[in-house]
Amino acid sequence: MNRTRPSSLGPLDLRHLRYFVAVAEELHFGRAAQRLSISQPPLSEQIRGLEETLGTPLFQRTRRRVSLTSSGRVLYAEATRLLAHAARVADVMASARTGSAGELFVGCVPSGLFGVLPAILDPRHGALGALAIHVSEAHTADIVAAVTDGRLDAGLVWEDRAPPGLALRPLERVRFIVALHHANPLAARKRVTLADLIDLPLIVPPRAVTPHQFDRIHAGFREAGLTPRTGQQARSIAAQLGFVASGLGYALVPAYAKSLAMAGVAFVALRESLDSVPLSLVWNDERTSSQLDAFRHRVDLAFPLRPRAPARALRERRGAAAVR
Repeated sequence: MNRTRPSSLGPLDLRHLRYFVAVAEELHFGRAAQRLSISQPPLSEQIRGLEETLGTPLFQRTRRRVSLTSSGRVLYAEATRLLAHAARVADVMASARTGSAGELFVGCVPSGLFGVLPAILDPRHGALGALAIHVSEAHTADIVAAVTDGRLDAGLVWEDRAPPGLALRPLERVRFIVALHHANPLAARKRVTLADLIDLPLIVPPRAVTPHQFDRIHAGFREAGLTPRTGQQARSIAAQLGFVASGLGYALVPAYAKSLAMAGVAFVALRESLDSVPLSLVWNDERTSSQLDAFRHRVDLAFPLRPRAPARALRERRGAAAVR
């Protein structure tokens, strides 16, 4: 008797492969139909249609038993692998939608590697799953340029205002401390003032590398009515400390530079209240992704936003209005 194959049947239709695998594993059409939550006649029809499509019988059927043919055994091996792969694809796509899979490229200033980035990636904030985060070390200006042109998805930089075309989320403002050669008499004190340091060479990063940090340090001296004695320039905190250890001067560094403890360097508190420009996250709001959203969520967990004082918030809104 000729049968018309259902028009919806495709040669590798996953639904029909699932029907076939159920029958192959149960070797009983009734139990397979119950497992699939369908009635038996449609299941039998679909299996016959699959056999017609493939041009070979898949089952030997008698009144007492159902068994796989040699072609059926070959299809079972392939179908189970294909269905398992399809399930993995579905899981991967679900992970991609939630940001737990894929890749994210993040730039980080050197000092951010010693406190901020480890806090963001702390396992206590949840597993990263299949999300691969690629971190490249660079300086603020280079990271901002890379995020702007799309080479990086986000960056951890020393910034207190959003660069043109980018969004900014301040994370942490750090107090400056003084790094001195251990043999300097000032190294024995608990605190020093900027005036105490005025005759020593100040080691700073070039302004082109971290302009806001450079400006903040010099603004601190101006506020104290002082002019620092310019010394060596060093592109990173590690390099600044190396110059200090070599006796070439002193450096004003964020407090967590202590984690870079180096022989020959002593850290002393600064009496003046001199805070660094905040370490901030920058990204392009026009190039959002679930991976970036997932990373920003981890940032929020590691560095919760603190409500601003009403008076300060009002001053900032007025300042923003004046700029516009």
